[in-house]
Amino acid sequence: MTKIPNDHLPPGAIPIVSAIFEKHEIEIKVVKSRSTKFADFISPRKKNTLPKITINNNLNQFSFLITLLHEFAHYLVWREGRFYAKPHGRTWKIHFKLLMEKFIDEGIFPVDLLPQLIEHFQNPRATSCSDTKLFRLLAEYDSDSAGIFIHDLPDGTYFQTPDGKMFKRESRVRKRILCVNQSNRKKYLFSPIYKVFPVKGQQYMIAFP
Repeated sequence: MTKIPNDHLPPGAIPIVSAIFEKHEIEIKVVKSRSTKFADFISPRKKNTLPKITINNNLNQFSFLITLLHEFAHYLVWREGRFYAKPHGRTWKIHFKLLMEKFIDEGIFPVDLLPQLIEHFQNPRATSCSDTKLFRLLAEYDSDSAGIFIHDLPDGTYFQTPDGKMFKRESRVRKRILCVNQSNRKKYLFSPIYKVFPVKGQQYMIAFP
């Protein structure tokens, strides 16, 4: 039976999540926060290994629940053998929407989230951070509100990540933000909802060898 990370979920959601997962053998691994993604689904690549979902440990309980169901919908598409289905195509959307309806109907989410959640799940997107209104509402439930979303920074802004690394925001690339590491000049794609700390005064410069 799948081990559910109950301490990351809204208390009222735990029995529903347990009932959904009880007939499935899948590993759920809570991992250190990643700047490029909230979670992923990994199908087995060897015999006698389980499919796996990894989820960032810094998500608030409502974001964690939505993200878990998002990835479980990918698992259901994989389990049905739809190997050629689009990652976030019609089949995935149907599974994700049906899963979310269980929790909306049971009143798991706060009232202020419901209008935007219902609107979002009329046509679910690849990630909740693609829906600006929804991810801003979800972020209000973060226990740590420090920092600014990369989404809200203008191009050319220097900022530090929570681990102290210095970057410069370059441009938006589809649903990601292209940034340059100021110590090695390597380019990275960040999630727009990733929180960072802009350099005060924006006079930061670095001399490259």
